[in-house]
Amino acid sequence: MYLTFVTDTGDGYPMELDPDMELANVKALLEAESGIPVEDQTILFEGHPLDDARKTLGEFGLRHDSMLLLRRRRTGAPDAEMVRLQVLGDPQLMSQLRERQPELYAAAQNDPARFAQLLREHTQRVAAAAELERQLTTNPFDVEAQRRIELQIQQEQIDENMQHAIDYSPEAFGRVTML
Repeated sequence: MYLTFVTDTGDGYPMELDPDMELANVKALLEAESGIPVEDQTILFEGHPLDDARKTLGEFGLRHDSMLLLRRRRTGAPDAEMVRLQVLGDPQLMSQLRERQPELYAAAQNDPARFAQLLREHTQRVAAAAELERQLTTNPFDVEAQRRIELQIQQEQIDENMQHAIDYSPEAFGRVTML
């Protein structure tokens, strides 16, 4: 049977395989073709992972000319270029980026190195916020923790007031022309 394995990045690996071949052997062949180690491979067929290495291709219900998705299992931080390609492939996410983070939007389209830098900075900010949250919950009676909690409450009140104003008085944020 003729099968095509396609990666998230669009690389394709067509193979002529025996339906009685076990998945473990197919993964070994894919490692030689794609360079993705067997332990990092995830193979999906019609959205379902093929996970029993002892089953044959025929037992999974694969047919001649089937297309399968070959994914690299990520153990660490995501590759910036992979994230950029996924963002570029999602029109809804791109429109959200254009509205909320125009600099990241422009970098995603035109400058992969800048996108990687902005993504690293964002990841560091998220990690710092998580660390701060952990510190606040471990010792909430610390003077510095109390100050930060107070600032957090004030910011939540500001956000709530802003949302209320947008919901009930949207004309204050733009021009209204009467006919």
